[in-house]
Amino acid sequence: MKLLPLASAILGALLSSNAIAEDSPVEFYGYMRGGVGLSTESGANNKWEVNKVGRLGNENDLYGEFGLKKEVYAEDDVSFVVDSMLAYWEGQDENSTDRNVDVVQLNVQANGLFADKDITLWAGDRYYQRHDVHIVDNYYWDVSGIGGGIEHINLGPGKLSFALIQDTVANDIEDGKETTAVIVDVRYAGIPLWNKADLEVGVDYHYGHERAEQSLDADDSVMLTASLTQNLNTGFNKTILQVANSGYAEQMTTFGHGNGLVRDAANNDAEGFRVINWGVLSVGDNIEFGHSIRYAAATNVDGTDTDDSTLSVVIRPMYKWNDLMRTIVEVGGFTETINDIDSAGSKFTIAQAWAPRSGFWSRPEIRVFATYLNDAKNDNAFALHENSELSVGMQAEAWW
Repeated sequence: MKLLPLASAILGALLSSNAIAEDSPVEFYGYMRGGVGLSTESGANNKWEVNKVGRLGNENDLYGEFGLKKEVYAEDDVSFVVDSMLAYWEGQDENSTDRNVDVVQLNVQANGLFADKDITLWAGDRYYQRHDVHIVDNYYWDVSGIGGGIEHINLGPGKLSFALIQDTVANDIEDGKETTAVIVDVRYAGIPLWNKADLEVGVDYHYGHERAEQSLDADDSVMLTASLTQNLNTGFNKTILQVANSGYAEQMTTFGHGNGLVRDAANNDAEGFRVINWGVLSVGDNIEFGHSIRYAAATNVDGTDTDDSTLSVVIRPMYKWNDLMRTIVEVGGFTETINDIDSAGSKFTIAQAWAPRSGFWSRPEIRVFATYLNDAKNDNAFALHENSELSVGMQAEAWW
């Protein structure tokens, strides 16, 4: 699939004469990362255990998201918006077959249809209320997909959202065909607590729907999430607790995010949880400090009696020389036991970077980096009889 013709078709549809709200511009937004690197053992620089040891200086692909959003109707308090996005991925070796383009968002959102003007009614393919830890490139709560719902309903001190998302998966059914599954997602956000603190809670129910003459062996599963945000004068801190059973329990230790569930009868008795703490804090005028701490555990996964667990810690301090230049260090490590297999590893990265403004989240950012990786349990992690390597490279990251 070619990127330019598809983007042109979407843009043409958004700009068609029968779909234009007067004086409403097309919003272009997105994300990208990409660069070049070499390593001592693997040739090209590696992308190794990013979710566990951190992503800085540890990515070797080109990735981009290109969003186009257009308000196609606006009258009185009613607004209809068409939102679309393409995603592009390419491996570092630039193989002609090692590339793909996907439509990752294509939906309609309507506001102002009800007495509560904050309510949004939507349907289509959408990145839906995603929660992530950026420095480890992991979405811990993300049921995005094709679906629909109603969100931001003012109810008491917070806002209620409800969505149905399709999640067609295959596994452990009598006829060997795919299972039709739906994620029922309910969230209540913005619950005020103490000073500058708020709570969001949610439940995701993964429901498998039998087709004609089909018998499902895997149980439905539930994931409960509570997310506490403490805003500070110099940053923020988030603490997340997730508890799950069955297929969702397996996702607790595998960095799953709520969709793409493996429905398997072997997981029917599985239980799991994870605790995440992450945030960014300014220390004085020139230093900012990001961190991620995650512990997860699960039992009875894949029908075994083993206990799985994983612990990872990543810290990213940054020193700002001026508004344009900064030095960034990222140190990460993990230890885990999955299916009775022990794993452990670590990473150290130092990068010199330039961005248009001062601040941890300022982008675009261009970096020159050096990274040391170590797999403490695998002597063949990077090459024959090698459990460590050094990479150097250059990368850009941007969002807009």
